[in-house]
Amino acid sequence: MKTGKSLTDLATELERRAGAKKDYVVSTDRIQAVGQPRGRRSEGFGLEFGDVSVGVNDIAHSQIAEHTKIPKAYYDRCLAEAPGLLANNINTWFERYPAKRLVRTLDGTARAFPSDKFRPLENEDLFEAVYPTLKELGVIILSAEVTERRLYIKAVDQNITRDIPVGKKLGEGHDRFDTLSPAIVISNSEVGLGPVTVSRSIYTGGCTNLAIAERSIKKLHVGGRHEIGNEEVYAMLSDQSRRLDDAALWSKVRDVVKASFEQAQFEALVDQKVLGLTQQPIVGDVVEVVNLSAKRFGLNEAEKGSVLRHLIEGADLTRYGLFNALTRTAEDLDSYDRATDLERLGGEIIELGDAEWKVLAEAA
Repeated sequence: MKTGKSLTDLATELERRAGAKKDYVVSTDRIQAVGQPRGRRSEGFGLEFGDVSVGVNDIAHSQIAEHTKIPKAYYDRCLAEAPGLLANNINTWFERYPAKRLVRTLDGTARAFPSDKFRPLENEDLFEAVYPTLKELGVIILSAEVTERRLYIKAVDQNITRDIPVGKKLGEGHDRFDTLSPAIVISNSEVGLGPVTVSRSIYTGGCTNLAIAERSIKKLHVGGRHEIGNEEVYAMLSDQSRRLDDAALWSKVRDVVKASFEQAQFEALVDQKVLGLTQQPIVGDVVEVVNLSAKRFGLNEAEKGSVLRHLIEGADLTRYGLFNALTRTAEDLDSYDRATDLERLGGEIIELGDAEWKVLAEAA
C-alpha cells in the first residue's frame, strides 16, 4: 500500500488549502478563455472574469470540454498546439449558450468547472469530522493523501483479526494462513469527481494490502443553484447555514465509521465473501487469466505485468491469489489515485459472480 502523507502533514496541507482556495459562481458569457492569462509571464492557458485571472488544470480542462461539447481529442490538440484557437472555440460556445458555472480555484488555478448546482463539501471539514472518531476507536491510519482529485484516509483496526487458510506454498507441505482485519477508506472529491464515501475494506496482514469491498455511505455533491443576483461574478463564502446543513452529514459519516469496525460485520464479510475465494482455483493458463482480467478491469500493460509477477511470486493460483496480486500492484504505481483504483478493483474480484469468475479462471 502506498503510504502517502503523515496525519500531521495532511492536516497542515488541508489547512493551507483552506486558506488558498476560492470559489466563484459566474455566467459563462462573462468568462474569457485566453491563450495566455494576463499577469502571467510564461505561456499558458487561463480564464478571466471580472478582476480575476487564473490558470486551468487538467481536471478543469476536461470539465470545460464536456460543458462546451468540444471533442476531447481536438481540445487537447488545440491546447498543445494552438491555445489561441482553443480559446476562440471555448469563448464562442460560452457566449452562445450562457450558463452559470462554479469556478473552484486553488493557488491561482481553476481546479474545477462544475455546474452551479455542485454543493461543495470541503476536505478540511470531513477531516475535522472523522479524525476524533478514528482517534477514539484507536485504529491505525495506514495511509492518507490529498491529490488534485480526492482526499483519502485509510484506517485499520488490528485489534480485530481473522486467520484464514490460503492453501499450501509450492514445495512445502504445510498450510499457510493470512491474517485479515477490518479497514475503511474515507474519501471526498472537492472537484466533482465523486461523492463523499466511506467504504468498508479488508486489510491483509500477510501482504499489507488493502481491498475496498463495499461502500457504506455515498453522498453526492448536489444542491440548489447559486444565485448571482445583479453581480457579474459572485464569490462564494462559507456561511453558517451551509455549515449547519453539513453538520448532519458529518454526524452520519461518524456513525458509519464507527459501525464499519464492528466485529460482527467484519466476520460476516469474511465468511460470506472472502473465505471461499481460497477454494476457487485458477484452472486456465495463468498468463491468459491475467490478460483477460486486465481487459475486464481496464489495466494497462505495466499494471498487467505487475499483476502477473505478483501472482506468480505469491504462488497462490486461486481467486484469493489474484485478488492479492491486484491489490499488491497498487503499491507499484506512482499515482495515489490510480493505486486506490486498484484497491477498489481488488474488491471487485471479491464481488464477482460465480459465472463471471468461471470465465476468468478458465481462460484458455
